[in-house]
Amino acid sequence: PDEILEAIISEIENPQHLLHLALTQKRFRDLIIPWHIRYRVIFAKISDIGLWEHLASRRDLASRVHMLDITTREHSLDS
Repeated sequence: PDEILEAIISEIENPQHLLHLALTQKRFRDLIIPWHIRYRVIFAKISDIGLWEHLASRRDLASRVHMLDITTREHSLDS
């Protein structure tokens, strides 16, 4: 069942490993891309209110975050 696969997927920390798993079969791909890949590691500015509101309203997606790097600088890695 998907619940068991989700539990396994959620234990994988490295986004590159997730991508490799997603490429092994369609079922993994449909579960991993984009929901786990996109939300596994987030680099964000503290002033990015839209992101924080999005994560607050979508706890299912927020629960997939394994690393969160918050900066107060105006220029971050993803600017």
